[in-house]
Amino acid sequence: SVLHQFPLEANIPAHFEMLDTQMEASLFGDARRDMISGASAGAEGLAEAFALVLERGGEAGLDALLAEIVNKRDGLRAFIAGLGDDFRSLLAEFRFRPGLTAEDIASSLWPLPGFLPDYFAGFARAAEAADARMVLNNILPYARLAFAEADQIRRLELLGKAFLKADGAAYEPAKAFKKVLLDRLPDLPERYIEAARAILEVSDRLALFRMLEGTAAALTVARWLIARYEHLKRSRGFLDFNDLITRTVALLSRPDAGAWVQFKLDQGIDHILLDEAQDTSPDQWEAVKKLTEEFFAGLGQREAVHRTMFAVGDEKQSIYSFQGAAPDSFAESRQLFAGRVRDAGFSFADLKLTWSFRSSDDVLAAVDRVFADPGIRRGISHDPDALSHKAIRTDAPGYVEVWPSIGAEMVDEPDDWTQAVDHAHAPAVRVAENVATTIAGWIGNGEIIEGRGKRLGPGDVLVLVRKRDSFVHALTRALKRRDIPVAGADRLSLPGHIAVKDLIALGHFLIQPQDDLSLAAVLRSPVFDVSEERLFSLANGRPSGQSLVASLRQQAGEDPALAPVVAQLDAWANEAAFKPLFEFYAAALARDGLRKKMIARLGPEAGDIIDEFLSFCLAEERTGLPGLEAFLATLESSGPEIKREMDQTRDEVRVMTVHAAKGLEAPVVFLVDGGSAPFSDQHLPRLMPFQGSGQHFDGKGYLWRSAGDVANGFSKAAAAHARELADDEYRRLLYVGMTRAEDRLVVCGYHGKRAPS
Repeated sequence: SVLHQFPLEANIPAHFEMLDTQMEASLFGDARRDMISGASAGAEGLAEAFALVLERGGEAGLDALLAEIVNKRDGLRAFIAGLGDDFRSLLAEFRFRPGLTAEDIASSLWPLPGFLPDYFAGFARAAEAADARMVLNNILPYARLAFAEADQIRRLELLGKAFLKADGAAYEPAKAFKKVLLDRLPDLPERYIEAARAILEVSDRLALFRMLEGTAAALTVARWLIARYEHLKRSRGFLDFNDLITRTVALLSRPDAGAWVQFKLDQGIDHILLDEAQDTSPDQWEAVKKLTEEFFAGLGQREAVHRTMFAVGDEKQSIYSFQGAAPDSFAESRQLFAGRVRDAGFSFADLKLTWSFRSSDDVLAAVDRVFADPGIRRGISHDPDALSHKAIRTDAPGYVEVWPSIGAEMVDEPDDWTQAVDHAHAPAVRVAENVATTIAGWIGNGEIIEGRGKRLGPGDVLVLVRKRDSFVHALTRALKRRDIPVAGADRLSLPGHIAVKDLIALGHFLIQPQDDLSLAAVLRSPVFDVSEERLFSLANGRPSGQSLVASLRQQAGEDPALAPVVAQLDAWANEAAFKPLFEFYAAALARDGLRKKMIARLGPEAGDIIDEFLSFCLAEERTGLPGLEAFLATLESSGPEIKREMDQTRDEVRVMTVHAAKGLEAPVVFLVDGGSAPFSDQHLPRLMPFQGSGQHFDGKGYLWRSAGDVANGFSKAAAAHARELADDEYRRLLYVGMTRAEDRLVVCGYHGKRAPS
């Protein structure tokens, strides 16, 4: 509403429209295609940068980089603007002079400190005389190659192989060198340590320099991609969700108009309520701070009005860091507002809400006990005191069970290799069977939830996992085999769902009627429900070279059951030739009954997917390339993931991630852990954040981690910090999962061959 009131000052279209997730993905897809076309056409600067990114990162690295550019576009835009047209200030920030090359850095190691050529020759003779096998086998072969190598970078690599261990660390001289050798060369340990330290320092500087080279290329790609996306968005009069935040902050911060805008807004704002404050991003906090600047500035135009700022949140439940949430921002903002309010002579209340209306006393006691250890509580809360929950439902009995983690079993493989692989012994499947058996036993025996005084039903059970893996599918199958209703997946890939695959196959056939595979898929689908035997006769009984559609038309003249199929396909072909995407598919699904057929065959979940499919059709009509063929290509290559809202009124077992369960609750909760580590190198961001020193660059910047060969002291420290933050969020995730339970909590899990800690 702020932007709609001041579009001119915010430099946006007066009647802008909001981009939804699908439209945003579609626009970025267009921008990405334009960028690749520009690189292929040799656009100035872009072609070289794109080639370097592809060389350093490969296809997978390029895809990962582009995805992160999309997610971090606002920060990257500010970073690139701060650097200017070239990236000299980025190099200067890390103490690299202009014009420096990788060869210059590598050459700074030569001659090798501590091992000048004469000393190295004596060292080699002494090692041979002393029969120092470690030196003869590990150091001398690579060192001799290095001393003869003219290429500076190759020489540095060889010296690293010679003087360092395989993991890149230096040897311990006392263990690496025999006593006989040390007696001959008493100063060898000091010389070796000097050489190893020099190799490590120069190698680290070279790796950092290469990272900065790659970062400059990545930022060039990012600048082009973001600019193209902004152009496409602006030309259509769209804003995305991030724009609402960043443009509001920019509007309120403008030196020429910000004060006037704040004055106008100040006339209509008496109270600000901020819910779920722990999930508020730093940019969102900045907008709140700007809007409340006049609240506690002393006497003003509206001194008769008692204005308030109210924020409620639980930093222990901050689990959306991937969306920009930072629990530290909550604590920092609390301190800032406390100072503002007290400086203005008003009262500031920092309240702790320790009473729980949801969980029983037994469940809350288990939560308190788990987080009693200060080491486990690290990252949960800024409050140094131990957790102490109080239950409103003091008379409600409850219990908490912890099942032993199930590991992999040794199973004899069958002699006949053609037999199907036995997945029943997989740990995830065994845990799924145990959970399903327990739920079935409760329901079958008429189990009573004592705290509720009612029989337990499927809708009272919530199964929570850390990530969607094989366990989710195994549990869904196990529950369905026991005739226990279970809700579908809470997240689905739109192009991966069978209903959408059938609609895609229909589109492919209408574009190319000779596409036998697509036609066969349509015939077997709920669209026509042709039996396998009938399809086999259509395909197998045709002359060589005849298409499946020709065979269908031929047999439709003899088989009255096939005549309506041909008529319907012809009608759709005529409509698809001139109707817009949404109009064509909407008519086929509603008027021609495809929606009803798909839901009857695939279940209620298909209805949600069909709705999302039609939304994607609308988004593509507005933002994508025209035509059915372009639509299908976009859907198959970059179709979105759909988040389904679970209907709590349905009497179904719900299976979802802890992230998706935020805000939900259930009388019975199974908390299932897959046994994997909270964090791995695969989770490390490709664009690693850093804070500028203020000398050459100030603010938040990013370095591109293209591959392992650019690992350096800076990137390792950033990775260690990322792991620490991930560990903290892992514990908060556990807290959220445990506190979803009202009466019963069952903690279980599985692991591979290595048992969990």
